[in-house]
Amino acid sequence: MRKPSNKWIYVGFISVLIITAVGLTLSIFTYSSVQRHSMKLAEEHLTTINNDAIKILTLQIENYREDLENLSRSEELTASFENLNDELLDKELSHALSSMATLSLVTDNGLLIKGWQKKGQQLEALETFPRYVMTDPDYPTGVKTSGQENGQVFYDYTSSYLNFYQKVTDSSQNQAILILTIDLEKFYQENFDPLQNDFQGYTMIKDQDMKVAMHPSTEQVGLTIVEDRQQEFPDLDYTDLKRLETEQLANQKGTLSYYSYWWTEENPTRVLKIAAYQWITIGATRLVVASNSDFNEWNGLVIEGSMMSLGLLIILFVVLVLLGFIYINNTRKNRNYQENLRLKERQRSLEEKHAMEKSIFQESKLETIGLLTTTIVHDMNNFLTPMIGNLQLLIEEHQDDELLVDDLKEVYQAAEKGQQLSSNVLRFSKVNQGQKKNQQIDEVVKEALDTLKLLIPKTATLTYELNTNQSAYFEKDDLQVILYNLITNAYQAIDQTGAISVKLSLADAAQNAAYQKTGHVFEKKSFALLEITDDGPGIPKDIEEHIFTPFFTTKSTDGGTGLGLFTVSSIVKKNDWFLNVESSPAGTTFILAIPF
Repeated sequence: MRKPSNKWIYVGFISVLIITAVGLTLSIFTYSSVQRHSMKLAEEHLTTINNDAIKILTLQIENYREDLENLSRSEELTASFENLNDELLDKELSHALSSMATLSLVTDNGLLIKGWQKKGQQLEALETFPRYVMTDPDYPTGVKTSGQENGQVFYDYTSSYLNFYQKVTDSSQNQAILILTIDLEKFYQENFDPLQNDFQGYTMIKDQDMKVAMHPSTEQVGLTIVEDRQQEFPDLDYTDLKRLETEQLANQKGTLSYYSYWWTEENPTRVLKIAAYQWITIGATRLVVASNSDFNEWNGLVIEGSMMSLGLLIILFVVLVLLGFIYINNTRKNRNYQENLRLKERQRSLEEKHAMEKSIFQESKLETIGLLTTTIVHDMNNFLTPMIGNLQLLIEEHQDDELLVDDLKEVYQAAEKGQQLSSNVLRFSKVNQGQKKNQQIDEVVKEALDTLKLLIPKTATLTYELNTNQSAYFEKDDLQVILYNLITNAYQAIDQTGAISVKLSLADAAQNAAYQKTGHVFEKKSFALLEITDDGPGIPKDIEEHIFTPFFTTKSTDGGTGLGLFTVSSIVKKNDWFLNVESSPAGTTFILAIPF
């Protein structure tokens, strides 16, 4: 027997070393690449969450301002300050009651006339003016100037508050100031705690001095993010927190990663966080809204575990190859084959996981739109439901006054139609469709216009010309929702004073031919044209192509959601209709073509 040679063992050993080095290099490169991609996804996700939080904050603040303004203009209060009572607060402060700390009616010298504080779910009368309300730096200005406005965020120990001011005059020309104080901790729990369930992290709000105004942990309220925390935990590293503070003070908005701590722990642990932030100005206060997430908790541990598993598999493959070379050639080939199958299966698993993450991310954006849509419909129904109920009671109580009953019925029908129209917004997030049937276009248009005439103020002129009684197969609510949104946009474009015209007619031969060429299904169709025209300033050319994009709006934050024309576009696509826009400085015309 010949002496066994070590040649192939040496060759195998060197080959194993090379394969191990290549495998580890690939593992490190792949892990870094996937981590960067995950960081980008996390930043985009947090930015979406932060934008939603800003919309909720600004919308609720505007609701509080409107509540206070409605209270100041109520007939009871303007008749006499003595009429300010619990029932009036329940009636007019529909949004603010849940987060209210106090409501005070004071003279311009700060003397309390009447006041209430919120204890649990009950309102209790104030006997003395709460002194902490004057902690607001804008308090002296708020009680001296006219018009409603909010001051700056102020603090009382670990609680934060925001004052809203509104001057009111009674029938005897006595003047006073309504001060609505909002408890920001209650505001946060009511509006932001549900939002935290949608992602692994939290949203916090700081003032211009970088003091924490709202935070899921009340112990953090009133503390600065560096100096005050440094006093409590002097041994921790605050380098990244100082960098975070510097970048947020220097930029209007952005995203960044930084090392911080979980402050609710007895011994805070250092973690890598991601933040998306944006400054907003509300009245006299400037706030930064920042949504934060633990990167390792959000996705990093999963990626790290997957890459470590891949690295271990490569090392195991190398070990098995080494053992195969040492023992027998057949065993080496068999184990090589098995390991190759495992690596392919792992690669397939990683590809499926990556595709699933992309799908979940896309679904989260659609879920955010659905949440916003539901919130809008809910708020609209909150306005209309008590109106409809009270109108029913008034109609029943005044049956002997036919003229009054007729007027009340007109208001009731308009409110009921508004509630129905608001509910239709939800249809576009559902798979099922409404009931379509063959019906006359002019009757559906006239019904919608009769309702809209009641909703549009007398300062605007709404005229219509219905030149055809042609029938088509469609859903009644679809066409009426389109009319509602287009006429509402037209009314806003003319700044409440101007003319809006609606014209229904049959398309001429040239127009029919143009539409018929768009598809095989339209070759034998004729078309009815519905034109909505206003004499407003027109649509600027640089934004005309964006007007049907969801959430795109040229109005201020309290003037529109950017969903009106997106809703119109969705209905048009669903029904295979056509919508054209013609705009100039002399006005804008939307032309809807309906096949029949």
